[in-house]
Amino acid sequence: MFHAVIDLTEMVRMAMQRCEYSPVFMAWEARMFVWVISQQMLHEFREVTDRPRLRRLIRLMVRDAIFDALQTRAFIVEPATDFPPCRDPKDNIVIATAVAAAPCFLVTSAQDLYADPELTARLDALGVEVVQTGEFLAQLRMYHP
Repeated sequence: MFHAVIDLTEMVRMAMQRCEYSPVFMAWEARMFVWVISQQMLHEFREVTDRPRLRRLIRLMVRDAIFDALQTRAFIVEPATDFPPCRDPKDNIVIATAVAAAPCFLVTSAQDLYADPELTARLDALGVEVVQTGEFLAQLRMYHP
């Protein structure tokens, strides 16, 4: 079964809509992949979604449901201490979590992660395949028609 680290931007998008409208969340609910996360990422998810400028866009019930589901059913890892850094240091926790979870997918919409050939090559060598959401969902559909 696939293991995947979902970046924080994707998680925030999920909190802005109902879970049943998120193909990634629904695939996880259907047990099509194992969601891997760290406590640090969970904390950052809660912190980011509590920011005033996002608070008005976030459905708090959805955010809390996602948070609770991840705490109880996701595979929680301790982030790696040795990992290739990103140009955007805010993405380092996502990379560290993915390296700790390898082999896995790192599902992201952050160009700093997927559009940096040097970083993606280094992550690939560590067993982390950086993909955008659509690519990840296509991979899941291939193995779970």
